[in-house]
Formats: sequence, structure tokens, C-alpha cells
Amino acid sequence: MTDLINILLVEDTPSDIRLTQEALKRSGLDYELAVTNDGEEAMEYLAKSKTGANKRPDIILLDLNMPKKNGHEVLQEIQADSDVSTIPVILLTVSKRDEDVMEALKLKMNYYIAKPVSAQNLTSIVKSIYELKEGKTQTSQADADVHVRVVLAGNPHTTSSVLTRLAEDENPRVRRRLAENPNCPPSIMLKLAGDAHPDVRLGLAENENLPEDILAKLAKDPSDDVRMGLSENRKLSLKILKSLADDENIFVATKANETLSALAGSKD
Repeated sequence: MTDLINILLVEDTPSDIRLTQEALKRSGLDYELAVTNDGEEAMEYLAKSKTGANKRPDIILLDLNMPKKNGHEVLQEIQADSDVSTIPVILLTVSKRDEDVMEALKLKMNYYIAKPVSAQNLTSIVKSIYELKEGKTQTSQADADVHVRVVLAGNPHTTSSVLTRLAEDENPRVRRRLAENPNCPPSIMLKLAGDAHPDVRLGLAENENLPEDILAKLAKDPSDDVRMGLSENRKLSLKILKSLADDENIFVATKANETLSALAGSKD
């Protein structure tokens, strides 16, 4: 990789800073590292990056447990600021609790790495995020790389240009997660409605923000599972639900009739 990656490390523990610096040195990445020691310093750094006083990070490495402002609070502030909300964030954490990771994912995080940071893990995730962000060719199909793309595909902050590239991803897990993203652009939704993999189309059927023309297309999908998933969507028009209620598959028809009944009952 020849492009310089600007990395912001937000970490308050000196030993962890040294370990991350060593991992970066052994990573083979061409990078420039800036370090802030707590959440408040991190937000001040990002504020100055908007004026050009500091370099805008390509990637943020963020510790979860810090004084003054912890990682979750920093993530919330990043999410609320449109100028920096598109910067990919990698959470550094010793936490093994799923709820900690899921809370961060819901806020604004593309990945997490468990401490102590290794050069191999850090290299894989940083290269995957940076190359995808810059539109470079992805060749590695390692699990870590796939996980990055899956999370990016479902992240409401991921840019349309990246989502467009993810729609071409060879891994159906990535395309399905993209299909489930409520902020997926209609043009990409239309493309995914013709995806060869039924799981991708099923993910799309469960997306509550689909335009009417794509819903109508999926109502005629050759996969029973796709039509079944669609028949549970209470935001369907009555016209489409009634067509599914007459479906040749008895299970699809039954589920569509149940949805119609539930909608009728909610109006009483």
C-alpha cells in the first residue's frame, strides 16, 4: 500500500499506546499516527481537523474505557457531527461482553479489536476499511475482511459510493446485510432485487423502506422464502398483500392473510 493513512489513536493507557504503536510499526502500513489521551482531547482534535489545523483521520482507533469521556460518549458525538460521522472507527476494547460491542455497533463503529492489539489483526482491519473506503480492489477473503464489509454494509453512516461497491461483493453475507440496510439507496435496492442468491432477496424483503415497485417485484419472486418474508411486512400496500394472500404456496398465503387480519384489527 503506497497511500499514507492518517490514523487517530484515542487511548489513555501508556502501555496500550506503546503496544498499538508497535503493532503499527510491524504492520507494513504506510501511516501517520496522532495520539490523544482521552475523549475530550479526541473531540478537540476532530474539531481542529475540520478547520485544517489537524489532519483529518482516515481511521480512528478508539479505546472504550477512558476518563472524562468514554468510547461510547465519543461515538455518540461523532455520530451527531455530519462532518466527521463518515470516518471509520475501530474500537479497541478488553471487554468480552456482547452488549458492549453491540452498543458500539448501534452508535458508529465499523469494527472492534480485542486488546492486546496484534499487528496481524490491526493490519487486516485497517487495510480492509481503507481500501474499501478509497475504492481499491479487495482481494482478501479472510474472515476479518468479510466481517468489516458486513458491518459497513449495514451501517447507516456508510456512504453511497461504498454501498454501491458492496452491492458487487462476491460474498452473499455482505449483500444480504446491505439489503437489510434501511438507508440503502433505491437504485441499489433494485439491483439487489434481482440478486442470484435468495438470501439476499430475502434480506431485501424484510427491509421496511422498500419502494413500491421493488415490493411488487419481490411479491412475484420465485423463492417461497422471499415471498414468505415479504408477507410479514405490515408496511405493504393492501394490493400487494392481497396478491400474496392468493399465493400458490399455502404457507405464504396463510401468512399474508394473517398480516391482513392484523392490520384490519389495528384499525378497530
